[in-house]
Amino acid sequence: MAWRKTERDDRFQQKKHEERLLPMPLDDKCNPLCPLFKCTRNALFVATKTYRGKTFKVAMCRLTGGECIGGECQYASCKTNALLPNGKCAKALEKKIKPLSDEELFREIEAIEDIDDKRLRR
Repeated sequence: MAWRKTERDDRFQQKKHEERLLPMPLDDKCNPLCPLFKCTRNALFVATKTYRGKTFKVAMCRLTGGECIGGECQYASCKTNALLPNGKCAKALEKKIKPLSDEELFREIEAIEDIDDKRLRR
């Protein structure tokens, strides 16, 4: 019997493509377990380790045979180009910066203009 494509298969594929990958940084550092992290040498694999009866995922490197060092590695990259040269995630830093309201921004601009006016009057 030949395989036939059904409506259910189409909906599953659409849902799969609609899922958005979100960055998962550790504080502001790049996390090798992030779905956006990519090893350009394809040496990254995820292993499960147990510690005191609890299992957790660990990113491992096939080149070194040890744990992946994440953004510090020369082969590390990000699918959204959010990896900064110092190994930090630009998406994490973006979240830390609070957006200014229009009123606050206007007050800051006025303060800068007042300082400039005082300097010109001297």
